[in-house]
Amino acid sequence: MYTSRVESTRAGGLSRLSTLLIMALSYGFAGFSQETKRQDPSESPSVDTAAHEPARKLFLDEISITASPLPKELRQIASSVSILSKSAPELRQIQSIDEALAFLPGVMVDRSRGLTTTGTHTGVILRGTGAANRTLILKDGVPINDAYTGGVSEWNSVTANSIERIEVVRGPGSSIYGSSSMGGTINLVTQLPAAEPVLSADFRYGSMNTYQASVKLGKRFAERWGAIAFAEYKQTDGYAYLADNLWNDYFQKPKMSLLNVNAKLTYDLSNGATLAATADINQQEPRSGTTTLYDDRTLTGNYQLRYRNVQADFAPDILVYYNVQNRSSQALRWNESANTFNDVNYSSRVPLDTYGMIAKVSHRVWNNDITLGADFRFTEVVSRKNYPSQGDQNFSGRQDFISFFLNDDVSLTSKLHANLGLRFDHWSNRNGHFLDTQSGEAVVIDYDNASSSMLTPKVGLTYDLLPNLRIRSVYATGFRAPGAFYMYNAAPLGSSFRLGNPALKPERMRYSIDFGADFQLDDKLELSASIYGSQYSDFLAAVLIDAADVPDYFDPGNLPVRQYINIGSVNLWGLESSARYRLFPSVSVQASYFHNQSKIDKYETNPEYEGKEMSDNPRHIYSGALIYDNPRIGHISLWGRHTGSFFGDLENTAEKKMDAVSVFDLKLAKRVGPIGLNFTVNNLFDKLYYGSYTSPTSYYHAPGRTLFLGINYEL
Repeated sequence: MYTSRVESTRAGGLSRLSTLLIMALSYGFAGFSQETKRQDPSESPSVDTAAHEPARKLFLDEISITASPLPKELRQIASSVSILSKSAPELRQIQSIDEALAFLPGVMVDRSRGLTTTGTHTGVILRGTGAANRTLILKDGVPINDAYTGGVSEWNSVTANSIERIEVVRGPGSSIYGSSSMGGTINLVTQLPAAEPVLSADFRYGSMNTYQASVKLGKRFAERWGAIAFAEYKQTDGYAYLADNLWNDYFQKPKMSLLNVNAKLTYDLSNGATLAATADINQQEPRSGTTTLYDDRTLTGNYQLRYRNVQADFAPDILVYYNVQNRSSQALRWNESANTFNDVNYSSRVPLDTYGMIAKVSHRVWNNDITLGADFRFTEVVSRKNYPSQGDQNFSGRQDFISFFLNDDVSLTSKLHANLGLRFDHWSNRNGHFLDTQSGEAVVIDYDNASSSMLTPKVGLTYDLLPNLRIRSVYATGFRAPGAFYMYNAAPLGSSFRLGNPALKPERMRYSIDFGADFQLDDKLELSASIYGSQYSDFLAAVLIDAADVPDYFDPGNLPVRQYINIGSVNLWGLESSARYRLFPSVSVQASYFHNQSKIDKYETNPEYEGKEMSDNPRHIYSGALIYDNPRIGHISLWGRHTGSFFGDLENTAEKKMDAVSVFDLKLAKRVGPIGLNFTVNNLFDKLYYGSYTSPTSYYHAPGRTLFLGINYEL
């Protein structure tokens, strides 16, 4: 067992950090599966092009296409990276893609009401940064975080059967990807058409009248052409998610239905270049309500066109994209006399339009793989809300990014590698406009434009002590620009009234420092560990303010008021460790441990917050699995995870503290020829716990025990 003692001094934070890196827990890097593949770095940057690749011996040979602008072996990447291939057991029998990430170290998945959780209520948080919008989500290299809140609106908008692999890169990635990549970056890499035809169909049915159906069809044809398409439909009736004493007879269990259609067309040019066109369409219709029934509908379209030529001396990679989303909602209050929901509280519509281009060119000079690139992204946000008995409340604005980046992956010696990156981002919020007619007189506000420029460097080093043991270290910075919702919106949200703040500044990660090591013993044992420390400034948070400070033209009613502000500085440090061990050819175990601490170090306007822990940030997360996988007999796996307690607000109030919880899942599967059967039990021991907790009278229970039975066909 390898251990390393690290000492770190940080101004205003933990003065001395000394800990053992015990690498005895989960599968951190390679995405453990029975059939792990590798790809030659000289091949296409998209690792999903290879249909049949030779088996690798070391997971350090695995190729990452996210941690660097060029595909690189993990042994040359300084960042902490996990890769889930499509055959990984985490991706078996999942209801949603984010579910597969829950067993990776450093990742917290918040889906408080199971499959009925929709929109930005689904959160994937890296390294305890406290909010999902501090994690950048890519789909085939394109950011899908929206400019409304900065989060990922629809985790359900990518079909699960389209995934070739998922890459999780922990730590700030702003030197490559810009805004939002503070806790880390997750890249959802979808499949490309292959020479062999692909045909599969899957159907699952289970608890809460839930069913999922999906199909996949694709092939390369006519020498140069390739096409592949995916479709998926899900529906569930939900469950009574409040405690019995809070659930009234007229409350509506959450229903949800969604349809995904993803398609990709490729063409190989005679000069070795490839053109790829992608279209994704998602329609989602959730419906739920207690005293107010929310009838929602979201239509999302993501479109990409990409040109690249990896064979050229100066290799170009040009990607243009257009993402459009239209969210509509109608809120109906319960009418006791009519015994129905027919009193319209409000109706709203939020269209989002984002278009952009990422262009880069790469060239090898001696031992340097140099990439020079430009990234342009433009978003328009409009929010329209009508209260029939009062009037309208609308806001709109634009958020634009103009960015340039330079990266150098250099082999200093045969064992020592460096990742050097520098990115310049100019961010601006423009044309901010607010209109409110609820008071009888129109309140019109034209906000001043806000902008700033960011320079985000990265320096990473890796060293191969042995062919199967490497150590690594990385220094990086990051930032996140505030979304339109936090700057311009003013409306009830959950158990409080939220007041926007047009004077918000971007959040800054002043520094993040990682030290880590990775080890593999033949194909039996994989160990990985990282220790990190970070400091944020201008951290954005919703804090309680006096109702007297709310402008007269807003009416918060009897709700407490929280305003979004930049608090001073936050210190954060943690440990990620993971291990996987193959007991026998068909039996393996894996486990992970994540420890994280974050404290408010400085808060200029309210020193009472200093020393408080950040909300939604458990100190401890354990996970593990026992896996039996034999092609002749079948698949059996038992999964468990323990999440420690954490606070639900910055005030660290006891009544809003989430209790620690341990949950177990069971997966069974058997294949006979092209036909497969599977059975899944989530929350095996029917553990009752809070999925979300905002006040003593407003909290959600996570789903209890759920059962799902499925059948699939694969050519």
